[in-house]
Amino acid sequence: MRYYRRYFANGTCVIICTRCFATVGTASGFAVASELEGQHVCGPRVTPSIRSAVLETHAMFREPEKGSDRLVRFLRGLNGKYVGLLFVVISLLVYGLPNMVEFVAAGHLSPWVVNILFGDLIGCLCLVLLRMPRTGIILYMALALLEGWLLAAGRVSPGTLAWITDAVPTLVVAGRVAQLRAGTALTAKTA
Repeated sequence: MRYYRRYFANGTCVIICTRCFATVGTASGFAVASELEGQHVCGPRVTPSIRSAVLETHAMFREPEKGSDRLVRFLRGLNGKYVGLLFVVISLLVYGLPNMVEFVAAGHLSPWVVNILFGDLIGCLCLVLLRMPRTGIILYMALALLEGWLLAAGRVSPGTLAWITDAVPTLVVAGRVAQLRAGTALTAKTA
């Protein structure tokens, strides 16, 4: 990428050369931008210290990072053995912990409350945290209906139901984490 174009709400864009960091000009359309880029001749090369100063200055004027952006940046920064550890932690928190609580509470509470309310709730809340709120809500509702039907019909015991249905949110959360991690791998190759 030879030129960086920063677009504004009014339809104009500022064109910056990525080799010499000179502002080439401001354009109001694609044709004008292409013409300005064609006329530009780079001046002296920018030293690495000037380049880093420009990048630091640019970073100062970015919007503050949201919590979910920090989470995605953290997920994308993991490598090697930590990726495997991440999926083990996901399995323990989203699958193991709810199942353990469900089995302990099974003797004290109704299977309707234990299986439907608690088990899927943790996994679906994780989906909300991973920027998939609609999917989390729809999945929770679909699993609640399925579990309610299976419990009412007596097709599956409450203990078996917990093992099966808690796996669904776990797999969706693991898939979403893998998808978020793969997002940088694709952008890193194209940049």
